[in-house]
Amino acid sequence: MSDEKSDVSEKGNAPEKSDTPVDAPVQKAEPSIQVIAQYVKDISFENPHAPESLVGGWPPPETNVQISLAQKHIKDNSFESSLHFRIEAKNKQDNRMAFILDLHYGALVALNNIPKESQQAVLMVEVPKLLFPFIREIVASKTSQGGYPPLYLTPISFEAIYVNEIKRKQAEKNQQTGTA
Repeated sequence: MSDEKSDVSEKGNAPEKSDTPVDAPVQKAEPSIQVIAQYVKDISFENPHAPESLVGGWPPPETNVQISLAQKHIKDNSFESSLHFRIEAKNKQDNRMAFILDLHYGALVALNNIPKESQQAVLMVEVPKLLFPFIREIVASKTSQGGYPPLYLTPISFEAIYVNEIKRKQAEKNQQTGTA
């Protein structure tokens, strides 16, 4: 008997089959969002009528939440996506300000294998969806630290904000060119 190797398997006379075909197509890498860092860019909490606004007699404040989104190309496939939340809470009876919370929150992200025409939508819809739970927690924490019950923001449709922004820009463009 010799020590030579052959292509014959122990179970039969056929050569072993490989799990990967030789002519298999090369698969493209899947699109992905990689959050490199997230951060508070700026935050302020104003409580102008404390402690009066915190003692009995003041009804629960009426809140107004304003949101704006921005994105910026940093380099290569790296972008910053940022959200600005301004929350004003006023006494319903006399319109006095209870508190103002101003939060700028951002993330540095890498967009991998995402077509250029889809990048703005990803930065203004998908990335804010990823950041929202962190923003929600910061808002709840700051309002609680200000002496109020935690303010838990309701879920936000970033898709609607993005669509409205596109419509607003189109209307501006139409006004500048004089078309309706």
